[in-house]
Amino acid sequence: MLSLYLLFARFNAPLWRLILRRRLAQGKEDPNRFQEKLGLGLTPRPKGEVIWLHGVSVGESLSLLTLLAELGKALPKAHFVLTTNTRTSSDTLARMGLPSPVIHQFQPCDNAPAVQRFLTHWQPSVAVFSELDMWPCLLTETHKMQIPMLLINARMSERSVHKRRFLKGVYRKMVQLFDRILTQEDVSRDNFIAMGAGAKTTQTTGPLKIASAPLPDLPEERAALELAIGARPHWLAASTHPSEEERVLKAHLIALKTLPDLLLIIAPRHPKFANETLSMARPLFTGIAQRSKKNAIQTSTQLYLADTLGELGLFFRLAHTAFIGHSLVSQDGPLPGKNPYEALALDTLVMHGPVYSDFTYIYDSLKDAGATHQISTPEDLARAVLEAQDPQWRTPYVTAGTAVMDLGQDALKKPLEAILKARTRS
Repeated sequence: MLSLYLLFARFNAPLWRLILRRRLAQGKEDPNRFQEKLGLGLTPRPKGEVIWLHGVSVGESLSLLTLLAELGKALPKAHFVLTTNTRTSSDTLARMGLPSPVIHQFQPCDNAPAVQRFLTHWQPSVAVFSELDMWPCLLTETHKMQIPMLLINARMSERSVHKRRFLKGVYRKMVQLFDRILTQEDVSRDNFIAMGAGAKTTQTTGPLKIASAPLPDLPEERAALELAIGARPHWLAASTHPSEEERVLKAHLIALKTLPDLLLIIAPRHPKFANETLSMARPLFTGIAQRSKKNAIQTSTQLYLADTLGELGLFFRLAHTAFIGHSLVSQDGPLPGKNPYEALALDTLVMHGPVYSDFTYIYDSLKDAGATHQISTPEDLARAVLEAQDPQWRTPYVTAGTAVMDLGQDALKKPLEAILKARTRS
């Protein structure tokens, strides 16, 4: 099956062009840069060593920024190519501003000529893939060019194993292409080894996100919001999914009965869900302000919809209490959970629901350490929000969270060491 796919990948450029044109019409591709995915129009290569790192989208690419900073310190003469798949990730990184040694490119599509053009152009000394984004042609062509390949921050849950069971032979060959696999936790390590990875080259190092630098701040924007909110009690619901927002809004209604001036800031997982959020909120609240429309927070505002991208660092700093979404039971199927470390790194109390399949190890560890507060119902969430307005109630959670973060620095140190070691063999 893999051989047939790789044969198809030699001639599938017309299909990829069709897919890209369709995505371009939908606004999902950058009209000035989409040809990078065909290995065309690439940024000129600087002289000297280039190291290539790949993260699928926003979350994965942001988790690589601290690692890139440390690599820059260790290799001041090197340059780094950071690839992602999505326009959203490109836009977010552009707003943040990458340091000069880091060049963003879109990952080439899984077409052999496109991949070959990309690799021939950049000639990376090492290829570093984050989490689990394995395109057979991309990996095979990289391996053919004898470029050392690392898979870091890797996660393979039981659900992922089940989804891949019918292509186990293909994935076995894929994981065996990597020189090293560094996993987030032991369950993932065991699953990678069961899939065919070498036991000696597969190691648990912890989630890279725990050692990532805090999300960037927007000080002027935050100051303006702080002035508008004043002394009002407030809380944040971040990375929410539409299927759970009705319960988040209900929790806010319950809490308002005790604290009538309480403000909810809700930041959906993606701005495209904003209209769904508004349709649920309008029958419940008289005061709604929408950030994308530059509505100001008034004394009558009960709900502030932060329907923007790349601003969670601002809102985690603004709110001392955050419910992290994608964690409540959903009729749409199990939700995977979202990264809690971004909030913990900014001393924000983390509340979450009982469902977080892709982050099971992380949330269970945090709960055991007393670093997060789990809720199940709107009533639970409302009680916790009210309790969290008291700094003395929050402090033990925040202190425990800080301790967990301090213990997680190996998650950055080990991948850094592995990359530096791999490049000496290239």
